[in-house]
Amino acid sequence: MLSLPPEVQLDVLKCLNFEQLFSFKQTNSYFYNLINKYEGGLARMEFSKLSFIDAKAIDSEDNKSFVFIKIEPIVSSTFVLSDQLMKKWKAAIAESVPLILYDCQHDTYVYDVYLKKKVNDKHKYYTLKLPNIPKTTEEMIVVRDWLEQLFKCAFVDAVFENVIFNPEMINLLFDEDKTIVTKFHIRDRLYLTAGAITFENIFKLALNNFAIYQFIAIGSEHVCNVEKYTDIVFKIIINEGNKFPRICFNISMVKELYDLITEHIITSKDLSKMVTSIVLNCNSSTNFKLNERAEKVEKLQEGLSKVTKYQIANIYNPKVKFSFCHPIDMEGFCLLRIKRMEEQN
Repeated sequence: MLSLPPEVQLDVLKCLNFEQLFSFKQTNSYFYNLINKYEGGLARMEFSKLSFIDAKAIDSEDNKSFVFIKIEPIVSSTFVLSDQLMKKWKAAIAESVPLILYDCQHDTYVYDVYLKKKVNDKHKYYTLKLPNIPKTTEEMIVVRDWLEQLFKCAFVDAVFENVIFNPEMINLLFDEDKTIVTKFHIRDRLYLTAGAITFENIFKLALNNFAIYQFIAIGSEHVCNVEKYTDIVFKIIINEGNKFPRICFNISMVKELYDLITEHIITSKDLSKMVTSIVLNCNSSTNFKLNERAEKVEKLQEGLSKVTKYQIANIYNPKVKFSFCHPIDMEGFCLLRIKRMEEQN
């Protein structure tokens, strides 16, 4: 293999799956660097799900169904810790900066990374026990190496319910390395819920550390500052359309958010950055006042639900329109849907 020209070596590598690539890159530093250089055009290992799991729950169950990944440094890692980064890491160690944040008052909880993978029509379950509060630079390197491997994988879904990776720790670990894309690649759906502790960090993580190709849902539990939460959600909706093709929020101040979105659609001179498909989970008692610029208003029966449908156009470019749809006369929770329409010539 070493005697082959580089372009032929690359063609051979393109024929390997992720498991084979991972084993091959451990053979020597040359292939490690070569595979890392062209990893964007090579295979990614795909998992059905990325999440966290309570380590105690595994211990109390029949853990024969789980594969426990051994935590060891990546053999051929070429990472070199600079003096400047060493100082930052030592400061983080002294401050006990955690890898994982969770909304629980008890420090006894221990969470492992949870991976699900479909193999021959059956599911295999993997757990990765990373040190949540690294105590040495060696442990920091181990965490960095394994996060890098996760960034190189693909996940169908990811679910983080009040337990998330700490974006501060991710930034610290990869502070000086701009060659690594520090994003988890989610093919279909990312579901995040936040509480009082993870509230602000959940948005930092979603914006900076996920590549989402279909749908993201964000919920909130016990958030004290709902006005601040609403403001953050609104800014994401009007500015982050290139990152989130379709987004769903569970938010208490849905009427206020609806009014902000409607006003922005009508008066903005630039809607190119706005998320094109928005779903708001709201209480059926929410009274949505129909905007005076609403067009083609209809009240329809869709299955068991009565819905109101209408369109709202932008005043500066009337070809840019968004459709609105929300149920009426329903009990419990319902969904308000807002979607950008295709422009008509």
